[in-house]
Amino acid sequence: MKTSKSHIDGQMFLLEPGEDVVEIKRQIVEAARNGADFVDFVTIGRGKISVLITPNLPVRFEVVEEAPEKFAEWEKNPPAIDGNSDEHYAMFDV
Repeated sequence: MKTSKSHIDGQMFLLEPGEDVVEIKRQIVEAARNGADFVDFVTIGRGKISVLITPNLPVRFEVVEEAPEKFAEWEKNPPAIDGNSDEHYAMFDV
């Protein structure tokens, strides 16, 4: 099962598989061009998140693939979003 992982301002978010990443990217670019705005998206295990996007805020997306059981585990026990959260995803080849 594939989903997108986003890194925003030192935080990592796993997006729900049904999230429209193209639309989220469009909203991020629009917010940055207009000075700042909130962009909303739904994450695995943390629900809806609102992030204030500014022109100087780096944003990165990656596609990750994992077994459906791992997604269920993340719903019950969400991974950390701050700091060195990539240690939770050492098993991914992205």
